[in-house]
Amino acid sequence: MFNLLYTALFVLSILMLVVLVSCFRDRISVFYVLLYVSVAVTNFGYMQLCASQDLNAAVYANQTVYLGASFCPFFLLMCMADLCKVKVPRIVQSGFILLGCVIFFFISSIGVFPWYYRSVSFVRENGVSNLMKEYGPLHTLYPLYLIVVVILALTFIILSFRKKKDVSYVTSALLLVCMIITVAVYIVEKSLHLQVTILPIAYVISQAGVLFLLRRISLYDISAITADSMVESVSFGFVICDFKEKFLGGDVAAKLWFPEINELKLDAPIKSETTDFLQQLGKWVRDEDDREIVYFERDGYIIEAKHAIITEKKHHPIHCVYLRDDTKQQAYTKLVEQYNENLERDVNAKTAKISRMQDDIIISMASIVENRDSNTGGHIARTSDVVKIFVQHLQRRNICPELTPEVAQCIIKAAPLHDFGKIAIPDVILNKPGKFEPEEYKEMKKHSAKGAVIVERILQNTEDVTFQQIAVNIAHYHHEKWDGNGYPDRISGTDIPFEARVMALADVFDALVSKRVYKDSYGYDKAFSIIEESCGSHFDPLLCKEFLQCRPALEKLYDSYED
Repeated sequence: MFNLLYTALFVLSILMLVVLVSCFRDRISVFYVLLYVSVAVTNFGYMQLCASQDLNAAVYANQTVYLGASFCPFFLLMCMADLCKVKVPRIVQSGFILLGCVIFFFISSIGVFPWYYRSVSFVRENGVSNLMKEYGPLHTLYPLYLIVVVILALTFIILSFRKKKDVSYVTSALLLVCMIITVAVYIVEKSLHLQVTILPIAYVISQAGVLFLLRRISLYDISAITADSMVESVSFGFVICDFKEKFLGGDVAAKLWFPEINELKLDAPIKSETTDFLQQLGKWVRDEDDREIVYFERDGYIIEAKHAIITEKKHHPIHCVYLRDDTKQQAYTKLVEQYNENLERDVNAKTAKISRMQDDIIISMASIVENRDSNTGGHIARTSDVVKIFVQHLQRRNICPELTPEVAQCIIKAAPLHDFGKIAIPDVILNKPGKFEPEEYKEMKKHSAKGAVIVERILQNTEDVTFQQIAVNIAHYHHEKWDGNGYPDRISGTDIPFEARVMALADVFDALVSKRVYKDSYGYDKAFSIIEESCGSHFDPLLCKEFLQCRPALEKLYDSYED
């Protein structure tokens, strides 16, 4: 019976690890994955121990248990630090890892050193195998280890509760409960000397609890809600809360327009009596006001607040208020009413302004992505200038039939979006101060395919289909090579879209002449020499030849940056 129970618990551990990696991989730190792996290893050890038939098998099973258990508390602590937004120094992390290794070493030294176990013997009762252990002086290391972890976890919650308003103390407290339950079960087992361990059950419950917390966090993921709403709404800010009038978050623009939001704490009730905006928010939540749009005046600005209920997440609907600076639109409306005869002129002017705003939004979105990457400062602006010089050169030469005036304009406009997929790359990789390890580089290369998906999602409702396709192609294929050795799809030759071949030259040129954390900037001679050598392998030979002719203009451009 117990063999079946421990096997089922091990299978559940594996299934929850699969769920974690499948559903939350892009939203969590690596410590969540390590936590689930360590729990699965520990439960596998308990399954082996229960089924062992002799002393040697039981000893090996016990080692497997502690292979996971020696590190599991540390990984759970790091998950707590992530939720509480507390930065744990690397030296402390290294110390915990070293302690786990020391504990595992002494546990694995049964029969060699009597420091952790003086002696062990094999027992099997009622179909359950176990080890009878006589503990040595170092056995207190593991209980002390657990006590330190719990104390630090409590410290993280207290610090976040007192100093960080953007941390959900409810979520942090629930994770602490999972930790305390597991530690309590361990203490009870050791105190009562139970023949059958119930720790695997506690581990699986903790795994399920963490999955529940991650699910809860994902429901109110600010960045995800922003990305979803950008396409459907012309909004520049937002505030969200649940049906119990609890504040769940707001972006920078909302806090600038309505400073009272800064005084709200996550998961705390909204103090709706303080300002007109919070009063209206409370009315929307309580269904006392069915108006969809309300306007607020703030320091000469007119802010449009649009209320919506998001029900995409089943059983977890939330209230979302989209905010937009509507000052100019209101002025425009009054102008139309007063000067109807100038309507056509004003509409044309407004259309041009909206087009410029769209361009500004594209640049702003690209800049947001670049600001996350501390290793490539100014890359977007420089590559955009290079693309503009190169495209204008090709237009003058008139040797590329696919480069119509419309396509040329779209390529220049879409160039800033070529690295937009970096928004999906973890900070620990994106901002690494040095060369990538193979696995890190493999993860980094995913930015092109992810960028194409994000760009297509953002531009899916745009009326300019040509611009949309060009922007997607540039994001997706600008790392492909003429000889087929690029990524992500390893296509070659003219199968690579024309605009991506243009972008590739600008991207590589800027990388060569710019200083990066892993290299110094190259001089113009070396940079153009490398590009010339790559004609026909990395780059389209025709475009590469034309790019080399742009050298005077490009040198003048980069010299101006230095000035």
